[in-house]
Amino acid sequence: MSVITIPSRQTGSLSAVASIVHDLRNPLATIHGSAEMLAGAHLPQEQVQRIARNMYRASVHMRELLDEFFQRAGSTKYERRLTSIRELVDSAVDRITLAAEIQSVDIVQAVPDGVMTVLDRHRIHRVLMNLLVNALEAMPDGGTLHISAVSDRASVLIRVRDTGPGIAPEIRSRLFEPFATVGKANGLGMGLAFARQAVIDRGGDIGTESSDQGACFAIRLPRNQPSSSPQARAKYAARSDSGNSGAE
Repeated sequence: MSVITIPSRQTGSLSAVASIVHDLRNPLATIHGSAEMLAGAHLPQEQVQRIARNMYRASVHMRELLDEFFQRAGSTKYERRLTSIRELVDSAVDRITLAAEIQSVDIVQAVPDGVMTVLDRHRIHRVLMNLLVNALEAMPDGGTLHISAVSDRASVLIRVRDTGPGIAPEIRSRLFEPFATVGKANGLGMGLAFARQAVIDRGGDIGTESSDQGACFAIRLPRNQPSSSPQARAKYAARSDSGNSGAE
């Protein structure tokens, strides 16, 4: 009997695409059901706002899933460049600001200027987006979302903390495994698994930290920039930018 072996890289790509396509069903169902409610009745303003909030969150989720799909379908080569951690966090926060305002979530940032490291901006941006969207989903009735960063000569540590219900003990040990979900209907739980792989590929690590309230995720990334001087950083950034059309 002959056995056909599919290369591990190919099976990994197929699994990633299948999970993204599957996960698109949930936000699409939310948008469809919400549109039906808005079209079929005269609703009080409070309910309209709640429905609009759900539709917005679903659309953001779909956009992120499609971004992941096109990134993986396009190429497995990742472009690394010298990146400002403050600018990276600001960009991710900007995408969720409206949703946070709608559901009364305060965003508190404590990310210093001048912290630079070499990384694949698109992939790490996706990691941050995944954590921020998860945090919003954990606080549907309001709360506080904290994003902070501290650094030393060797690494930078980014923390994303929410004031939601926290992580259930039964899921904590499997949180970054593929197909481990945290109470999401029809979800395959690939977001954190992809996030973990992106951070590991960069030479860093990601995990959870104990928190008095809610969940706290921590990302540690190495700092391997060529020099700490502004002139050297500018020269390196210029070299990294040449021919790099994938940056956002």
